Amino acid sequence: MRRPASPRRSTSIRLSADGGVIEIRAGDKVLGEVSRLQSQTEGAMTGAFTHRPAYADFAPEMLKLTRALAASRLDEADALRAALEAAGLEVWHTSHEMRIDRPRSLSVSDGTATFSPNDAFLMMRTGGLG
Repeated sequence: MRRPASPRRSTSIRLSADGGVIEIRAGDKVLGEVSRLQSQTEGAMTGAFTHRPAYADFAPEMLKLTRALAASRLDEADALRAALEAAGLEVWHTSHEMRIDRPRSLSVSDGTATFSPNDAFLMMRTGGLG
């Protein structure tokens, strides 16, 4: 005997913000892509940074930032982050065409990009701010 058809069908939809390409940009210039994005402790996210030749313009500043952070020279690191932010360095999600990093949180070292995600990206990625 066949079961009667249910008047409502249930459907599960899983939305993910990870479907698009994540880029590091300086204004309109794409410096490279961030792949294998994952959450880290203290609210940071990291991913492999595949740079393009355009990144060479900012590599010396990123190296100075990495060294300042490693040596706990926070005033110097803050000044470097401010200069990079003023130059327009931002992390973008291409599918949604939106900036996904918090200002002055991006650093790139040893082929890894690290940044603090903004609330809009966290909500897209997890479904809530939790």
